[in-house]
Amino acid sequence: MQGLISTDEDGEPTVFPLVDDIGKLVITSHSLAAYCSNLDRHILQKLSTRFTTDITRWISALFGFIEAAAFYHDDQLEGLVRVTRMMLHYKFPRFLEDGALAYTSSLPMIYSSVASPLGVVQHLCRQLGLPLACVRPVPVNSHFGSQYIMDITALQRLISEDISSGRTPLIVVADVGTPITGHVDNILRIQSLCKTHDIWLHLRGHSLAALALQSHPITGHTPPIADSFTLCLGNWLGIPGLPMITLYRQWDPVSPSQLKNRQVGSRESTLPLIAGLKNDHQGRRIISLSLWTALQALGRDGLHSRIRDNFLSSERLWAAVDVYRHVRVLSQKPGGESGTYTVSELISKPVNIPLLFETTACCVVFQFTPDIKEGEQLTRVPPYYDKLNSWLGQILQLDAPQVPLDICELENIGVVLRFCPFELNTGQQPNVEEIQSFVQCLEQQLIILRATVQHKETFVKLVNASSVLKLVELPEWAGLGGVRYAPEGWEELLTDQAKEELNNLNMALVDTLRSTDSAFSLGEGADGLMCVRFGMLTPQSDVEELLNLVVRVGQSVEENSRVLDSMAEIVRKGIETATLDLQKENEERLWQEGILRHVPVVGTFVNWWSPKTKESGVRGRSLNLTQGVVESTENIYKYHMQLQSGLPSTGAKVPPTPQIQKPVGGNHSRSSSHASSQGTPSLNTLSGVKIDKPENVINNNQVISVKSQSPIVVELPNSQASIQRQLSNHGVTTKLQTDGSVLSR
Repeated sequence: MQGLISTDEDGEPTVFPLVDDIGKLVITSHSLAAYCSNLDRHILQKLSTRFTTDITRWISALFGFIEAAAFYHDDQLEGLVRVTRMMLHYKFPRFLEDGALAYTSSLPMIYSSVASPLGVVQHLCRQLGLPLACVRPVPVNSHFGSQYIMDITALQRLISEDISSGRTPLIVVADVGTPITGHVDNILRIQSLCKTHDIWLHLRGHSLAALALQSHPITGHTPPIADSFTLCLGNWLGIPGLPMITLYRQWDPVSPSQLKNRQVGSRESTLPLIAGLKNDHQGRRIISLSLWTALQALGRDGLHSRIRDNFLSSERLWAAVDVYRHVRVLSQKPGGESGTYTVSELISKPVNIPLLFETTACCVVFQFTPDIKEGEQLTRVPPYYDKLNSWLGQILQLDAPQVPLDICELENIGVVLRFCPFELNTGQQPNVEEIQSFVQCLEQQLIILRATVQHKETFVKLVNASSVLKLVELPEWAGLGGVRYAPEGWEELLTDQAKEELNNLNMALVDTLRSTDSAFSLGEGADGLMCVRFGMLTPQSDVEELLNLVVRVGQSVEENSRVLDSMAEIVRKGIETATLDLQKENEERLWQEGILRHVPVVGTFVNWWSPKTKESGVRGRSLNLTQGVVESTENIYKYHMQLQSGLPSTGAKVPPTPQIQKPVGGNHSRSSSHASSQGTPSLNTLSGVKIDKPENVINNNQVISVKSQSPIVVELPNSQASIQRQLSNHGVTTKLQTDGSVLSR
């Protein structure tokens, strides 16, 4: 098990989250619950009932849902599933006996905002066996109010249409803190609408935690804000392993019309049991023990403190981020639209529940946006800004991890950055100093982002005006952009071989540029060709100078490539010429010496009777890269050293001219001098190449040996990889050996 969790997918060591003392106590309580499962059933039942009763009393009083019943579950959506099943039994009395046949004539309808995840209602339908036609997506506000909350007028219209069409409205799922942006639906109006049409109202979202900020009267009848809601205390308190709680109201007659139309009492009181909302105390597991332990350790003040710190961290970060001109904050504003309330004031000054939800923010969502003209409304940012926001989120995650961020994408907005203190699972929120450090890092990155956007227009103009640089679209690159260095005329000759050469040229260009500035990197366009990628820029960066640097280095690499082309051609022709000469000379030697010398056994006596002279035999070949000439090697064996011809006379004896000299590569000297004039390495700085007899000839760490029916080995210390590539392009198969030599056939 340690081997599975010690490293992540990239092989890096896994960083395990820290667990505080309460978290360790909860982990221990799970072991205690496992031990209790072996107790006698009646003892286990008494323990489970006691824990469940205590927690229900504490939680209902803390969150202002007096006399509520509670269902404890591990899956976040299980409470909603069972509440909906209870409503199916309530609306369709024959559902227990007939199943799906009970609603064939009147389809049950579930209402959920389009801003909520579609997977919630899909999971609901799968668990209950309902068709997706039962789901009624409710639009969000488009003209007035927040564009992330449910349109109440549209909801009323959908309910009226369903009733007139013979369908049965079943349940409305509303958000108190939408999953990404944290906005709150108009709960008061939705509740009024549900009471009018006898529809169940279920609430979900992190902003429900705000109910714990205020003190709720225990005496007197205070109507609940909804028929049921789900509390995720484990996430809110930063304690792992706690179950979810779904609080739901007890069945009581609420109006004379219900008493007249239905027999409320015995049947309705059994609906939670039929739907599975009553925790099974007969089972062998005490699901509520971990939560009971955590609440005992925290106490009311400890729970209140953790939830308060969550809202305070959102409030501080929202105020710090909202001051930047190019940052758009999309989450709900703390303190309401007027910003008159703070979290501290909400605790000390009781307010009604709808106002409490409107003035607290469970998360902070923001994004980097372009300049907006006065009176202009920006909806979705351009696609390039999605890449910029992704880059910004990754940089902040690395450089400022004290404020954890998630990178999300909204359909009509684009990529956004999200901080949610209710999902940290640590119990510790960033303090004021950590938030200030995060904001400083954010400000530095915003300067880079604005500079990059401003330089991009100049970058595109200069690249389009260049004759050797081509703009490359990089869909996933957030930097300045990509360019491809292509000499004039190459676009008309883009064969497979030309594409390979162009890729090699740009790869060599990037290698040279990276030695100057690490901001350059190698990229690949949609056409599969390599390019030079430009990263982010600062306001002091000179785009024109950077592009000129690319052109200068590209021209230098191109000239070096021409020299290697010429040298590779000379080596190839030299190998071919030497091979033919050695084969021809070997055949002539065979006929001159006679066939008897090469016959086994007989040849030994012939050589003893008439020994061969030392001068006989096949002379080796030496390729002079400077002059482009293949020469015989008798002088090297005679003087045991290489003698350079064409050197100035110093009074010493001039070595004899090799007996065999054959020129190769007629354009060699011109290419070499041209390269030298351009300031690039010429062929004169490269040593010669020897093609010799089976004995190795060593000359300036360069060895060539030629044996009968064996490959020719060419050792070239300078630019081996480039020569190997060039020889391959000319049809010579090469292989780079472990000792640095090039094996060709």
